[in-house]
This record gives sequence, structure tokens and C-alpha cells, in this order.
Amino acid sequence: MSVTRINWVDYAKGVCIIGLVLAQSVYGYVAMTGQSNWMHFAAAWAAPIILPTLFIMSGLFLPRTLFGSKSTFLDRKVLRFVYFYVVWLIIQTVILYAPHVTSNPLVIASAMLSGLAQPTSGLWILPMLALFHLTTWLARRSAPTKILLVAALLQTAHAAGMIQTGWLVIDTFAQYFVFFFAGYHGANLFRRFAARLSEGFSDVPVALIIWAAINTVLVAQGTATLPIISLVLGFAGAFALIALATRLANTRHGAAMQYIGRAQFVIYLTYFLPMTAAQTLLVRSGLLPEPGLTSLAIGLIAIALSLAFHRLVRRTPLKALYRRPMRFRLKGAELSRGGQLIGSATDRVEEA
Repeated sequence: MSVTRINWVDYAKGVCIIGLVLAQSVYGYVAMTGQSNWMHFAAAWAAPIILPTLFIMSGLFLPRTLFGSKSTFLDRKVLRFVYFYVVWLIIQTVILYAPHVTSNPLVIASAMLSGLAQPTSGLWILPMLALFHLTTWLARRSAPTKILLVAALLQTAHAAGMIQTGWLVIDTFAQYFVFFFAGYHGANLFRRFAARLSEGFSDVPVALIIWAAINTVLVAQGTATLPIISLVLGFAGAFALIALATRLANTRHGAAMQYIGRAQFVIYLTYFLPMTAAQTLLVRSGLLPEPGLTSLAIGLIAIALSLAFHRLVRRTPLKALYRRPMRFRLKGAELSRGGQLIGSATDRVEEA
């Protein structure tokens, strides 16, 4: 597969992580102020697209390691996410509960234990990716079509309100595993789709406009989360985002998006803390009076500061925040060459 044909992966990941961070900034702003704004609709519009696409992309390169070394797979696809979840859970908890560090440390311990049982909102994708990878590995000898069907039924049941336990692990597994497994089982389909588009199709912009219009109508009607519709919108959005990514990859103006896509792991780990600080500063100062622009600025600041912090610490002992020390790797596991949250065309699985 040529470089031209795989560049779209970084662009798609860039769109995913930007959409994810901006959505979180909107929800955080609304929770803090109680004020909805135009960015809130933008986040709702992107909701049927971003996470399904992210999980599809996560499974896309799984076939390369699924049937290889057991220790290598578990190290790269399970332990890696567990390590970073625990590390950043500790960091977030200590910072958010800083006033209790000396006065009541049991509050911090309780919050950490709670975060292990119920993944926190800013980091929940990490343990879910570990669970998705482990589930797929355990079921690797089973008929993939049957697994995909069961996963689709789980997603439909969740959308119908039949799987709403209140425990994020179960609810999110039911909601998103179908997309992850489809990325694995349909990897060749998604790659061929992107390869065909990279060769040039003049009607791609028209198709994207039609898809965007349909998505807009369904979101505005409040029907985008209904059973079957949410499943179809998830896959349609993934194909649309891949189409957009292939268009970006064929332009000379998408270098920033490609860079962000390659650094999506760093951004996801780090964004929550600068986002929280930016929310507090901008809301209290009233520097930006328009709520939508404030939400947008918070998200962009979180992304920029995440990248800046990583560049600042990557050659210091704090690089362990993004790169596992050898003592936290499984013995016998092969070392990898780079770091990604949702995989890459060169399978750069290890941390940045």
C-alpha cells in the first residue's frame, strides 16, 4: 500500500480527535454555565459520527497483530491502555482534588477507586479500547459474521433503552463494540473504499453534502439516536469522514490536520486538564462574551496546550506520561516504533 493511499488515516484521526475535544469543551461549558449555544448543536451533529469512526479506525489495523504473539498483542493492545489510564487517572484525580491532598487524602483514594470501577469521562476510551481488543482476541477463532451480528443487536438494544445499566463499561460496550469489530472485520472494505476515492471521484463533494443534509435533519428531529438509525448513521458517518480525509490528503493545505492526527494519542491523554483550566479562566473572566465562541476557544486551547506540553516534556523523565518504561511492558513482547490511540497505517502502536 503506497504512502498516498494511507495518508488519509492521519487526516481521519485528526478530524476525530478535534471533534471529540470540541464536543467535550461544549458539554463542559454547558455544565458549568447552564448556557446552551450554537456549538452545542455542532457537537450534537457530530455525535453520530465521531466515536463510531474512532472505534472503526481502532479496529482497522488489528488484523496485523491479532494472530501473532500473545504477549506482544496483550502488551500493545491491552496493557498499554491500562497503563495510561491508571497514570492519567492518578494525575487528574490529584489535580482536581488538590485541596484534599493533605487535609483528607481518603477523598482522593476514594475518587481513584471510583475511577477504576467507573471509568472517568475524560479517559473512558482507554479502558474500553483495552476491553474491545481483549474481547476480539478471545473470540478470534469464532465466526466474525456472527460476532458482528450479535454486536449490532447489542447496539440496537442499547439505542432502544434495553441496555442502560448505569455502568459505563457495559453500556458503552453495547453501544460501540459493533463499530470496533466492523473496523477489524471490514478492514479491507474500508481500505479499498479509501483507495478508490484517492484515485479521484468528482462526485464526492456532492455525496458529502447529501450525507451532511440527512445527518442534519435527523439530528434536528431528535431521531439520530433511535434504534437502527443510529447504527446506520454511525457507519455512514465513518464512510463520509474517510471520504473527507482522502480529499484532505490530496490537498496541500491539510498539514496541520495530519499533524494533529498523528498526535491524537498525546491530545487525548492531556486535553482534559488544560480544557478545565481554560473553562474556568474564560467563564470567570468573560473575555469572550459569545458562548459559542467561548466553547470553541476552550477546545482549541486544550488541543494547543496538549501538544505544547508534550513537546516540553518528551525529552525529560516526564516522558513516562506518554511512553511506558520497560518495567511496565510484558516480558517477551516485541517493541513497537511509535504511538497511537487508534492505530496507524504503519501499526505504530507504542507511545509517542
